[in-house]
This record gives sequence, C-alpha cells and structure tokens, in this order.
Amino acid sequence: MVQDRKETFLTTALVSKLVEANDDLKEFRVVPDAGGCTLTTPKGLDGFMSVIHRLTLNLEHAVTGDKKSLTVMVKVMKGDDGFRQKSLGLVLFPNEINVYSAVIPTFKREVAASIDFSTLVPRVYLAEAGARYAAYSDQEETFLVMEDVSSRGFVPGPRLNLDQPHLELMARKIAQFHACSYALRVGGQREELRTLVDRIIPLNFLQDGKIFFESYDVVFKVVFERLFHYLDEKPDVFTTDSVRERVNTLRRKYGTAPSELMQRCLARDDIYSVILHGDFNRNNVLFRYENETPRDVMLIDFQENRYGSPALDLSFFMYMNKPPEAWTDGGWEHVLAVYHRELIRCLCDIVKIDPDDERLEPYRFDAMKEHLKQHFIYGAIIAIKFLPCMLADEQEVQEIVHHFHTDFTADGFRDIYLIAGGEVVNDRISKVIVHAAEQGYLDWLM
Repeated sequence: MVQDRKETFLTTALVSKLVEANDDLKEFRVVPDAGGCTLTTPKGLDGFMSVIHRLTLNLEHAVTGDKKSLTVMVKVMKGDDGFRQKSLGLVLFPNEINVYSAVIPTFKREVAASIDFSTLVPRVYLAEAGARYAAYSDQEETFLVMEDVSSRGFVPGPRLNLDQPHLELMARKIAQFHACSYALRVGGQREELRTLVDRIIPLNFLQDGKIFFESYDVVFKVVFERLFHYLDEKPDVFTTDSVRERVNTLRRKYGTAPSELMQRCLARDDIYSVILHGDFNRNNVLFRYENETPRDVMLIDFQENRYGSPALDLSFFMYMNKPPEAWTDGGWEHVLAVYHRELIRCLCDIVKIDPDDERLEPYRFDAMKEHLKQHFIYGAIIAIKFLPCMLADEQEVQEIVHHFHTDFTADGFRDIYLIAGGEVVNDRISKVIVHAAEQGYLDWLM
C-alpha cells in the first residue's frame, strides 16, 4: 500500500536523518520498547497542498541512558506531479524550505539578541527540498520537520475575525520579520540581503506574458465575476461617486485580467522591498494565551515567500482578519501605527542608531504610508479570493476542496465559488473593495 510505504519511511529513514542532523540528538537512539515512533495525522492541520503529520519519538542517550520524548510536525506535499505543477507546489515548498534553512539563520546571526527568534518561528529539525527517496515515493519531495510548538502553548486563534489584541500582536511580529531585511540594507549589508533574495524562486502571477500562477488566476476571475455582479445589483454600496469611479476603473482595466493587477503589486524597489512572509494571515500564525488573553504570536507556513513591498503582508492580514466594523474610528490607522512603531524600534535596536538618524527618513510614518498605498490593493484582492471559502458552510467547503484537487478549471469549481457563503460573502467582499477605494488604494488607477 502507498500509504503504508510512506508511513514506514517517515518512522524509520526520516527519523534517522533528523537525529543525525541535530547535534543535541546525535547521541540519542529510538527506544522500540518504549513505543519508538508514533505517527498520527491530526485532522484540520493539513491544507490544500500539504499534509502535516505529528511524529513522537521516545529516545534514549547512548552513553548516559537518559530518556526523553520529542514531538515534531512533519510537513509534506500532497498530490501527483500534475497537481503539483499546476498549483506551483514545486516552487512553493522549496521557497519555504529556503526560509527555514537560509533566511532565518542569516537573520538570526546578524540580528543577534534584538529579536526573540524562539517565538518568531518554530525550531526546524530538518528541511530538505528536491529529494527523491524510492522508499517514500516516485516523486520529487520536500520534507519539513518542525518543533511541535503546542507544548509551549502556541495554538491557532479565532477562525477568521481577530480583535485588537490579536491584530496588534500580528502587526508587531511581522514588523520584526520585516525589520531584519531593512537592518541589512540600512546597516550596509546590501550584498548579504541580495544573496538571500537571489535564492527565492520567483512566484509570479505572470511570466513571459503568460499566466504563471494558474490556480490563483482561476479563483481571481471567478471572485471578480461574483463581486462585480453583486455591485451591479447593489449600486447603493458605493459611498461616493469618487469611490464608484475608482471601482469601475478597476473593473474596466483588470476585471478580466486580475493577474496583471497582482503582478503589478509585486514591483520591487531598493528602498522599501523586504523578504516577505507572503501569506500572512490568521491561518498561518499561532497564538500563545495567558488567561484567555493573547500574549504572543508565531509565524508558520512560508510557502508564498517573496521579496517585495511590506504592504503585501500587511494588507492581506488586515483585510482578511480585521472585520469591517473595526475599520472605522481610527481602527485601520491604529494597526498601521503599531506596525510602524515596532519596525522603527527593531531597526534602531539592530543597527544601533537613533530614531532621528537620517537613514530612516524613507521609513517615517507618512512616507511609509505613501509607499503602502501603491501596493495595498494586493491584500484586498487576496482576501476576497479566500473569503468565500472561509465564510462558507462545511458542505460548501468540502465541495470547493474536491473541485480544487480534481480540476479547478472545471465548471463545478466556478459554480460553487460563485455562491459559497451567500450574502454574507457578497457583503464582505464588496466592503473590502469599497474600503480600498475610500483609502486611496485605487488612486494609482486614475
């Protein structure tokens, strides 16, 4: 059986590799009499493109006889070669491996004690891309073995909408990650930053004039079809003629070519671009609570890692996880200010400069906001792409997942995505786009 073959590999050969790869484990061996290895696959942890197993090892030191138990999470790719090619799994997974094996170690070495990396990301025991093991499969694989941080209290937060404490934690944590790139640039280590950037496999929406990220393009077009049909039926959604004009311009220029819009948002520069998480939202972070109050947050899932404007990370989690009722009365600006304060604090601490240093001029709050405005539509579009699935009922989600894995270009996928979540989704995605227009994030279209 294929599944038995894979489980055998994960509990034998992979275990040997991860023990050998970590200095603090090399003197330990698995103890069969104590249960040896236990592999489970918890429900709810896997995604569209990956399977995540929990692996528990009972170990004994070869010299002292000391025993300990170690629990890790093992992340592997789903699907056959055709699915992986279409969904760009062979780009996404190696890029995630690169973050853990190259980016984080470099940041950690250069930043020293300025940022607590033990709570920024999980410890990684093994990260391997482009591997072929006949004992596991006949395909090219990636293996990511990470600490099970649930033992330290890091767990998923609310399913979608986050309150202010959660949002502020996320804003500060992504600021810390972005600050590492800025510190290399401001601190005179541009070549080291460039070396890290050059290792990232480009994850474009368009390449050589053709659609590159096909699965995203399909969903963008369907959700645009849904959005603009709803706006035609509910013209009173527009708050002003100016907002209507900007949304109509978005529709005219990119309504049938959303990937062109998204590719434009990936534009890089030598001042503001940073190494990004790339898929920063509540699904890809874990919170630690004390007395039901969120105290810390950890980043996971770097598959869509890119190099570009920090707006790409900020805009997605703000539009995805900040509910519309929290956008008003200064709530939107407050999250941006929290991000900016932490960014400058970290940057000054890492580079050892004062806040009024002239090298920080491009990163003053007003200057940063002007830059962010040119790219913030990115997160709005990514959010409306995912919201139908996030707000759908369980049966609709199952149908979406089924079509996504079998053929996301088929009519069945389009049909369910046009109606999933009903009016709740229609209201939410229309508010996202109207708000983006009100904030000036569509002004560049004019």
